[in-house]
Amino acid sequence: MKKSKIGILSVIGILVLVVMASGCTSSNNNTTMSNQSQSQSQNTQSSTNGKIPTVKVIASGPWMGQIQDSSGSKSVSGTGSQTFQLSQNPGMVIISFSKDNTKNTASTNGTVTPDTSTLTIQIIDGNGNVVATQTTSADAGNVATSHSF
Repeated sequence: MKKSKIGILSVIGILVLVVMASGCTSSNNNTTMSNQSQSQSQNTQSSTNGKIPTVKVIASGPWMGQIQDSSGSKSVSGTGSQTFQLSQNPGMVIISFSKDNTKNTASTNGTVTPDTSTLTIQIIDGNGNVVATQTTSADAGNVATSHSF
């Protein structure tokens, strides 16, 4: 019995040493990985904080739209507020959005309540300045604007 206890204690002792040794090595690797992550994060922040224009949609309900810049045209849709990055040098930006009233629901008596919520679209330059904006609160309202960079 004493031999088995000594054997078990020896195995546990060896495992503790292995875990401690691997923990130290992992800690050094994690520090390296953390430094790399910070470096990548700073690069991402510098590219998004300065110089990449965006299109911002501010809404509480569903919408659909079209964004066009020098990289091409794309259709987007969603609900609520969202931001879309443009290309680095977008040239002429043209955006057109509308409320998506296909998702309206009828009341219990069958009438549909008009959607008078606000839909706002903005073109924002790389420095965070709003360079073009349009707003509508009309039911099934449409908005469009453009800006040349």
